[in-house]
Amino acid sequence: MDNNQLQEIKDRLEVLPVLEHRMESLREKISDAKANVNALLHKFEAESLDVENIKKDSLANSLRKLLGKYEGKVNKETQEMFAAKMEYDRAAENVSELLKQESELNLRLSELYKLKRTVEDELAKREESIKSNISAESYKTYMEISQEHEFLSGQLVETEEAIRAGNNVLRTANNAMEHLNKAEDLATLDVWLDGGLLTHTAKYNHIEEAQRNFNILNSQVKAFENELQDVNLQAPYLYSEIDSTTRAVDFWFDNIFTDLKVRDRIRSDAESLRNLMNKINKVLKALENGRKELKRNLSDNESKKADLISSIEI
Repeated sequence: MDNNQLQEIKDRLEVLPVLEHRMESLREKISDAKANVNALLHKFEAESLDVENIKKDSLANSLRKLLGKYEGKVNKETQEMFAAKMEYDRAAENVSELLKQESELNLRLSELYKLKRTVEDELAKREESIKSNISAESYKTYMEISQEHEFLSGQLVETEEAIRAGNNVLRTANNAMEHLNKAEDLATLDVWLDGGLLTHTAKYNHIEEAQRNFNILNSQVKAFENELQDVNLQAPYLYSEIDSTTRAVDFWFDNIFTDLKVRDRIRSDAESLRNLMNKINKVLKALENGRKELKRNLSDNESKKADLISSIEI
């Protein structure tokens, strides 16, 4: 295969992503359309209609049967059944048409996939030709591109792992913040309205849940820091713990001063948590920008490799 033939096939393959997206959308429509047909059949069953005949009979035959069943009277019930039959037919025809489109699109995709394999086989031969001729300048260029690709791929994996770890921190921090907010509301109620034992209990349930999330958070932040070392970034560190002594004093002596102390501690923890979340969001933004840049560089790298391989004739 010469370069002109190879380029012609590549040009034809440019439509492939568009058709694949169209197929994905079409299959979603088919799924919805089939669900609609099944829903209509269930509706007919509920109205004691003969589902099998609804599916098979023509519209005119269905009308004759309905009129015969009701002695020729075109009453409201007959009209509703006839309308139901028309609705089912429309839905069934829609499914048939969509399936026809799917079949036609499958044929087009099948042909393109064959061409894609042809191109891949041809490029694989050319790539092997480059790799086997180590004295050629093309081999040196190929190895430089391959090494760059390996480095960029490794950096992308590390970046995505760091993003995953950062998102884990944010999820846990959000859970902790939710419980702290509820605990603060209850603590305020304690200070001004003496919420009593039930309020105390609910407050400390939320404090304990917040503490549980803090414990998880400390571990996740460390994991996040470790991941960021691989991409040369730094992460903040959070250590927070609700003082058990404060809890005991507040619970057993029920004093406004200890209530205020607990509320202040909750607010302090919440503020620390907000600061952490803001810092991690900034780090995640930087990571996301880095990921986009790495993907652009990888795309450029793959283009250079493809151009090199395509330029070689064997």
